[in-house]
Amino acid sequence: MMKFGILGDAKISREKLIPAIQTAGHEIIQIGRRNPDTPSDNPLYDGMIQSSYEDVLADPDVEAVYIPLPNHLHVPWTIRAIEAGKHVLCEKPIALNEAELDQLEAASRASDVYVYEGFMIRHHPQWAWITDVDIGTPHAIQTHFCYPPRPTQDVRNVATFGGGPLYDIGCYAIMAGILIFGGAPEHISCHVEMDGNRGIEKLASGMLIWPQGRHLTFTVSSSSALTQMVHVIGSDGWARLNIPFNPQGATTAQWGQNVLGDDAERMSFPACDQYAIMVADFVAHAKAGAKPDFTHSRTTTKTIDALLSARHR
Repeated sequence: MMKFGILGDAKISREKLIPAIQTAGHEIIQIGRRNPDTPSDNPLYDGMIQSSYEDVLADPDVEAVYIPLPNHLHVPWTIRAIEAGKHVLCEKPIALNEAELDQLEAASRASDVYVYEGFMIRHHPQWAWITDVDIGTPHAIQTHFCYPPRPTQDVRNVATFGGGPLYDIGCYAIMAGILIFGGAPEHISCHVEMDGNRGIEKLASGMLIWPQGRHLTFTVSSSSALTQMVHVIGSDGWARLNIPFNPQGATTAQWGQNVLGDDAERMSFPACDQYAIMVADFVAHAKAGAKPDFTHSRTTTKTIDALLSARHR
């Protein structure tokens, strides 16, 4: 069992990671809150010490921390946790640019702790399936991930906090390319519709081109109907994940070789807690003394940086 502390009272922590850590058989002993002098009466925190972020990192009994803070705070607090000797599971995106990631990686190299970016999709069985399904060589990927407008005060709407759908969910489209194609894109283009009042994009579409002319096209939006999908076209067939990123229970997929519609094969994936699987894997690597691998983090960070620079209004 590993003893965790949490930095931040975020919704994803309450709804996903606290249950996942407990499901994976580990204990949360302390939660750091922005206003520790006004403790929450949420029964979810029963048995946990409520304190400041600094107190969590100073607690010698805390072995690992989960960081669900706003995006612009990920690197500063991850580095502080590393310096405190804590293993770190940090929400995505772990960094907002390559300079930040360089600082984090340097701090990691100077320590003996394990650091992991919380892309839970890497642990869902449907992603292992789509990277192995018999469709020949993958040539192209189409993906979309959209959700309706959030309240103005939501941190995802604040530009200085690293807000906007490219940071929030565009990283999942990039991860789809990493998992299916491998490596990193060579050419990047992006077109966006901006939210003029907030200084963030509200709709972004782009193309990422991998070596050997493999294409990924995507659309992400924080002002559209709730939808998500990943569709892969191969040399011998196609495959599609219907809820690729955050299924709430069982989910389905289709695939076929030169067939369409009702003639396609269907796959079903039982409900699973991809967050708990991620936590179990994180703890196993930390206990084994594994060194952090920032290869995926560098590809997503560099690509989002390029998308933001390449966007056309």
